Amino acid sequence: MTLEQSEFQKLVELMLELCEHHHGDPAALDAILSELKDLYKKIPIYPGIITMCLPKVVQPVEVDKLGVGDEVIFSLKDGQIVSGKVAEVNPKEIKLAESKQLNVSSLAEKVVVQKEAVGKAKRIMRDVIEKEWPTLDFEVE
Repeated sequence: MTLEQSEFQKLVELMLELCEHHHGDPAALDAILSELKDLYKKIPIYPGIITMCLPKVVQPVEVDKLGVGDEVIFSLKDGQIVSGKVAEVNPKEIKLAESKQLNVSSLAEKVVVQKEAVGKAKRIMRDVIEKEWPTLDFEVE
C-alpha cells in the first residue's frame, strides 16, 4: 500500500479541509482538535474511523432544535463568536453555561503591545522543514 492509498493520508486531507472550512472560528477548530485527540487516544491505529467521525464534530443546527446539555457555537450577527453548553432554553433566548466569547475581528495594520502586558509569547515558525531538513526538496518542476 502506498502513502496515497493509506487512511492516514485521507485523515490529513480531511484535517486540512476542516481547517479551511472552519477558518476564523476558533471554537469550532478547538472542538475538532479536542475530538481528534480523544479519538486518537481511543483508536490510534484506525485513522479511517477518525476520518469518518471528525466531520461530524461541528454541524450546523437550527436554534429551535437545541436542548439542555447541547454544546454549541453561535456566530452572532455582530461578528462575535460565543460558545458553551445550553443550560436553559426559553422561547426568546438560550442561556449558556461554561461559555466563552471569542473575538476574531481584524486589528489595525499595526498594533503596539506593551511588553509588561505580555503574559506568554509564542513564535510561529513557518519554515521548520527547511531549517530542520534543508536537503529535502518537494518543489515540483
